[in-house]
Amino acid sequence: MNRLSIAVSFLVVLHAGCVSPEVQPPSGGSGSGGNTASGSGGNSADGTGGDPGSGGSPGSGGSSGSGGAAVNPLGRARCAPPPGMTGSPQTIQDTVALVNALPKPTSVACFVESLDRPLGAYATNSMFSLQPAVSQASPRVFLKVGRMWLSIVIDGDGKDLLEFGELLDDGRRSLKAEMQFPTTDQVAPGVPFDRVLYGSSGTVCGVCHREEQLDHLEGTSQIFSSEAFRPEPATRVPLDFLRGQAQSCDWQAQPQRCDLLSAVFGGGDVVDAEFPKTMGTFLMSSLPSSSLLNPATGVVPTQP
Repeated sequence: MNRLSIAVSFLVVLHAGCVSPEVQPPSGGSGSGGNTASGSGGNSADGTGGDPGSGGSPGSGGSSGSGGAAVNPLGRARCAPPPGMTGSPQTIQDTVALVNALPKPTSVACFVESLDRPLGAYATNSMFSLQPAVSQASPRVFLKVGRMWLSIVIDGDGKDLLEFGELLDDGRRSLKAEMQFPTTDQVAPGVPFDRVLYGSSGTVCGVCHREEQLDHLEGTSQIFSSEAFRPEPATRVPLDFLRGQAQSCDWQAQPQRCDLLSAVFGGGDVVDAEFPKTMGTFLMSSLPSSSLLNPATGVVPTQP
């Protein structure tokens, strides 16, 4: 089943009223068996490692205190923008340029590590997406960078994808694109837009995001915009909970999951990012009363 078929199936289920579109996964999850004891080599996913004791050795995710470069338990040094390049890309094209400048092969984790801190984040356990969360412990994470909402998933089928929503001036619509990782060569500027095309008249994003239209051409690439959505508030995963998952992640059992959690939380402050309340949700836009949305509050008023 391709991604469009999955999206159509979601829509059929939603409008048939069989299940709630926002599935609430269990709050438990894997990755709780990591060790962080000092002096024995920490396994924490934040990349800091354990503090050496009086004869102990530092954690494999940290530095030894002798000036060596920190590497994570996978043996990879943390990625950073090269000199002269910012870790705060403002557009999709800026992001492609940053990815192209990072060490190859470039993973999603490497890209996230290269982003400037403090980093704004919003996690959701919603499975209703073409990039669904796996669980409360492995959610979808939106990163607020410049005009963009970038999204990754900590585990599952979408873990090698970076989704883009670049907000337009009206704050209600966004350009949609996607990148597949790891990248081993230079990525052309139009590739993220080409990946989401469906036929010659739209994108797979337009199945759920309403009012899709051609925004402009970038070379031979068609760039489409559509309505931007925010996650349903009830699906939000607290960052403190996710930070705890990073600290307890078992690198031997789930190396890629731990690598992504470390990429988010291991490089500095991560703070709550907030979507505008005036931005609708998919469920809200699908209801007959969605046209009654108060643009000032983002709330549908109670009917008399």
